[in-house]
Parts: sequence; structure tokens; C-alpha cells
Amino acid sequence: MPAVSLTAIIDFEIFVLMTMKLRLSMADKKDRLEAKLADHDLSVADAERVYERISDVLNTDKSSCFSTMKSLLGTSDPDCTSLTYRSVLWPEFNFQATGNQDGSLKSAHYRHAVPPTQKIGPPAEIQLWSIDVSEFAQHFQPLTLRYKTDLFDKFLPQYEEYEFSWAGERYGARFIWGFFVSSSQSWE
Repeated sequence: MPAVSLTAIIDFEIFVLMTMKLRLSMADKKDRLEAKLADHDLSVADAERVYERISDVLNTDKSSCFSTMKSLLGTSDPDCTSLTYRSVLWPEFNFQATGNQDGSLKSAHYRHAVPPTQKIGPPAEIQLWSIDVSEFAQHFQPLTLRYKTDLFDKFLPQYEEYEFSWAGERYGARFIWGFFVSSSQSWE
């Protein structure tokens, strides 16, 4: 596993956090975003500047995004096809990215470093950033993917929305970068 710069991780994770801004605002969880930034002595305005800078770097060429991400994170091995590091903003999670040989990005998401052992409660009561999509699927399977965006989506990059049944009712669950964001009963 190639070494990754701590400063670069923090900048990249601020970028990731800010990609969640729209979804968190819609889910009445904007205060959680602001608290996460405050934990690192940053304002929303500071984070927006970091977001713009990182976004400009990552969104230049989709075909070389993984190579660009490796360079951005300061890795020393240009030939590696996977990158994993322990998160700074979410220390119980690892960030994992894999690329293709041509330098394009295959996947990028957060996964628990060590899955929690506590029992998972009702889906609408699960806390923000407490579970990854694979753990959620283990507890509420089967999940049906309803909507997914890629890293380059302008409004919600790396967003996934699933439908599932729980206690005889239909529910939806939303994830950004593999993190749990919210779940609620479907009212369709």
C-alpha cells in the first residue's frame, strides 16, 4: 500500500464532505457537516475553497481520474491500482479507491475499518456516517439499487439510493461515498 500525505488526506476528505453538502441540507443534517468542519477548525467558507481547489484537480480528465487522485494524495507508486488509507475525518473508516490500468477510476468509497459489533436498529434511526453500504445490505437485504451517480456528478457525486423492505414496509436508504446518510419509509 503506497504512503499517503496526511495534509492531502484532510484536503481530500474536506472535498468529500463538501460533496455531501446538498444532500445533508436536504436531510436537515447541515449542522452535522458544520460540526465535522469545526472539529478541524474550519468554517464552511474554508471548506468551500478546499472543495473548489480539489474539484478543479479531479474533474479535469475522467479517463485519468485515478492517476490524478493518486497524485493528489501524494502516493509514491505510480503503478499501484488500489489505494487505501485510514480516514482522518471519519477515523473508524478506511477510504478505498481502485483504478484501471489506463488510469481511470473503477471505484471510490469508505468502508468500516473494523465493522461494529453492536446491533443495528430500525433503518430510520441509524446515525449519519455510522455504517457503510455493505454492512447496511447485510442487515436489510435484499437492497434494490434505484439510483446511482458517479464521481463526476455535478450535484451528488458517488451517491447511491436503495429500496428495501423492513417490518412489512417499503423504505429507501441513501449513501454518499459508501457512507450511510439517511433512511426513511417510502411514501410512494
